[in-house]
Amino acid sequence: MALNDSVMVAAAGEIQALLTHARLHTAAAGVAGTDNVAASSALAVAWTTPTGAGDFGLDGALNFSGGTASGPVHSVTLWTGTPGSGTFRGEFVLTGDAAFNAAGEYTVTAINFDGSAT
Repeated sequence: MALNDSVMVAAAGEIQALLTHARLHTAAAGVAGTDNVAASSALAVAWTTPTGAGDFGLDGALNFSGGTASGPVHSVTLWTGTPGSGTFRGEFVLTGDAAFNAAGEYTVTAINFDGSAT
């Protein structure tokens, strides 16, 4: 039995409503998401409109600042609110350039959720 598009869009919307903030880490975030926190601040996340299959992603790059110049970046975690007041919900290990630039900035360009099954 396949779920209809309206169910998948509604489910994606619920996930989006929960995942409101992101934070960077210099190594694995641990089970509570509080290990190896990067010096950069947490950012609010905006998501794209879900497709009929429930797929969605970032609605723009996350431009972190305040990190350690040329320091490591390992992962981004997602939270139900600002870290410290929200709840940790997951960690995505980053690929590609894994370091803050000389100004302590790092940009996350994509976090994608795929509601499809094959």
